[in-house]
Amino acid sequence: MTAIVVNTMNGAVTEYTGFDFHAITPTHAGSVLGLYLLGGNTDITATIVASAVTGKTLWGAAAKKFLDCVYFSIKGNGINRLSVIGESATYTYDFEVLPAGESRAITGRGIRENYLAFGYSNTNGAAFEIDRIEPNVAQSKTRRI
Repeated sequence: MTAIVVNTMNGAVTEYTGFDFHAITPTHAGSVLGLYLLGGNTDITATIVASAVTGKTLWGAAAKKFLDCVYFSIKGNGINRLSVIGESATYTYDFEVLPAGESRAITGRGIRENYLAFGYSNTNGAAFEIDRIEPNVAQSKTRRI
């Protein structure tokens, strides 16, 4: 069963899969198998990995884009992952979250797309607060196709 939860305060959407819950509260969930306590930093013993993805957007003019890096305004720690999603491929890059609140993920030089989406995931399961994903995009002077 898939459960989709919407935070009515900020509009955030979370999808939970593989749980046959019939009832859920902020701290407990129930199914025919029993009552479950919700909370903590692990799911049984597995690290809880969170992710967020923007929609694909035409960044600036219609010319092909060159991606230099992506900046994150983020509080957290550890090694995290940037995903760059284009029409033809998805690229992933690991980066370290710095204590100053601004971090940078260096991307590959071969990305040439018009529409791009950007994703973030906390690969080590650490808590984080993300305020902004800011791609450093430059466009080709001549190439559109």
